[in-house]
Amino acid sequence: MPSLPPPGSRVAFYSRFSTDRQKQTSIDGQERLCAIYSKARKWEEYKRFSDAERSGTTTMGRSGLFEMLAAAERGEFDVLLVEDIDRTSRDAADMHQIAKELDELDIVLCTVVNGVVSDIELAFKAVQNQQFIKQNIQKSKRGQELAISQGRMSGSIAYGYRKVLKVDTRGEAINGLREIDPEQSAIVQRIHAEFDAGRTTFEICKTLNAEGVPSPKGKQWRPGGLLGNRNGGLGILRNPIYVGEYHFRKTKRRRRKGQIKTAFTAEAERIITQHPELQIIDKSVWDRNQARLAEHLDRPFHQKRKVQFAFSGRVHCGVCGSTAVVSDGKYVCTGRRDKGICTNSRRVNRVAVETTIYQKLKTHVLDTTTLGQALDAFCDEVDRAQEDHSARLETQTGHLKDTEKHIGNLMSQLSNASETSFASQMLLEELDRLGAEKRRLETQINRAPPMVVAGGTNEIIASISRTLDTLSEHLQAEDSEASRAKELLRGLISRVVLNPVGSETDGRGAGDMRVTVEGPIANLIDLANMDIDRVTKHGHRPMFELGNANIVWTFSYVLAWQDPRLATVRADLPIIAHLLDHADKPVSMERMAEALGEACPTIGIDTDRSPDQRARNAVSYLQEQGYTRCINMRTSDTGYVWNERGLTDAEWKARIAQPPMTKSIPPIRVSAPEAVIVVVGPQHSSSDESHT
Repeated sequence: MPSLPPPGSRVAFYSRFSTDRQKQTSIDGQERLCAIYSKARKWEEYKRFSDAERSGTTTMGRSGLFEMLAAAERGEFDVLLVEDIDRTSRDAADMHQIAKELDELDIVLCTVVNGVVSDIELAFKAVQNQQFIKQNIQKSKRGQELAISQGRMSGSIAYGYRKVLKVDTRGEAINGLREIDPEQSAIVQRIHAEFDAGRTTFEICKTLNAEGVPSPKGKQWRPGGLLGNRNGGLGILRNPIYVGEYHFRKTKRRRRKGQIKTAFTAEAERIITQHPELQIIDKSVWDRNQARLAEHLDRPFHQKRKVQFAFSGRVHCGVCGSTAVVSDGKYVCTGRRDKGICTNSRRVNRVAVETTIYQKLKTHVLDTTTLGQALDAFCDEVDRAQEDHSARLETQTGHLKDTEKHIGNLMSQLSNASETSFASQMLLEELDRLGAEKRRLETQINRAPPMVVAGGTNEIIASISRTLDTLSEHLQAEDSEASRAKELLRGLISRVVLNPVGSETDGRGAGDMRVTVEGPIANLIDLANMDIDRVTKHGHRPMFELGNANIVWTFSYVLAWQDPRLATVRADLPIIAHLLDHADKPVSMERMAEALGEACPTIGIDTDRSPDQRARNAVSYLQEQGYTRCINMRTSDTGYVWNERGLTDAEWKARIAQPPMTKSIPPIRVSAPEAVIVVVGPQHSSSDESHT
């Protein structure tokens, strides 16, 4: 057995317990044992590290362990003392890794149980602890399967049910018993009935939230809580327990890189038991709802993926009416590209279309001339909503007062009744009902939305304009805010039509385009962030309905074509011009490309193109402007020259055939120049210094 560290060694304690079923006193007890052990050996205590409610099967989330290892790395202690090895880790690989790091730092691992840990003990205990965990998992699974076979359940309690408190003949609690909760089951039945009637999950959640009905977690209702997961049988609309069918082992968990990964199991791997006493939903309603979910909501991912661009699916060709899609960054007509039924070969830059639409939207739509009538209708709707809000709040407040008064009367009657009489039991039941009604009314009153103040027309337009600016800024990011901004801005536009104007400029689809934009005014007004609680079913989804304000605006403009290569060409022109200015013979395309490659990368849409392509674009631009021409020698000497140089093609060709004569100048000896300074003035005496 290895010898213990000498007295005076710096020692650190580490303690841990696994679950919230244990107490903090577990760590206190471990530290007390470590303190007694180290004091007996005259070690100097450095610091105590601990992790509460942290499993030993992983190192994830164990801040105390990492803090201890960091202190070890800094050489702040010499001995690590734990109650037993399993306090450090129950995973064999993790335990060996921790021990290896401590050994490399010359830190002794010691336990209160057995002293200094040897290599043999470390290997044996690490494997033993890991097997202990696996055996516990198997025992837990056997116990759960036994409970299922006896008609009980395992896991959390589904919404609509409550736990049954019952003991066996030995007085021990019987776990896994469930019964229907009358209040929650009524909500479950309502959700299934409304979904069967054609309402969307959004509409159902909005109604429940407006009425103050608490969700399973006590928060606001969300569509995800109703839809759940199609593979896991989760969610109020998908959980089969509501038709009396309990699925055990819906998920399986595996540990991967210190984290637990959960996956849904196939139905064949589950244990399914029947509980007709727990059925809440009629089987026919259940079957219809499952069919609707499968038809509309369980489509493959590739059929319901989010749009990639803000106007995907809403841009159309003005010639044939087909959808225009993005190809190589430009909108093209699918009627021509895929079907061959359209003559529209025009291509237009996607970014230019989106940018100009948002700019024109603020210019052409956000004014009192266009929105005046709609905003008047909106303000009228706000007034009606305020009246409804006040009336509803007044009714609820009056009902609450009546309920409280009725409760007071029943309390007086109950005080005069015998505790065991039938009348007393009836009074108690009525008090329970009224108490629940009182809580419901108080919740509705407390959660009532604030009154909406519309303001004037100019204020609403200014609010919409600010929101548009914010959304446009978020659109340039790469996060969830950008996705939300794209969806909101997309909702403003219902249709974009592209019509070619004039003829093509380069034979490749370039040219001017007339853009016609349509959109609902109600969605634009909604950007003012004033919810007036007016939602109706419109088409396949709910949307705001503002009476006669629910009309469509439209405008059109000509998007002039601009060559996207010009930005790069303008940046490259100084380099090309420098070559042409100092050229004694035509400059070849290869020499231009070489110079561009040696220069710093330019800024523009074509910066990712090769120097050869950039040189061709620059020369093409100069020739179109009439600044340069080509001197074609049909050899590698073919090149380009300035027109303003005044030389004819023959003279340029002659320069190539007979290069200018050059004559070598012999070396010239250069010496320092000699200088003589003559001073003119009165004659100096002999005592003066002479100057020459």
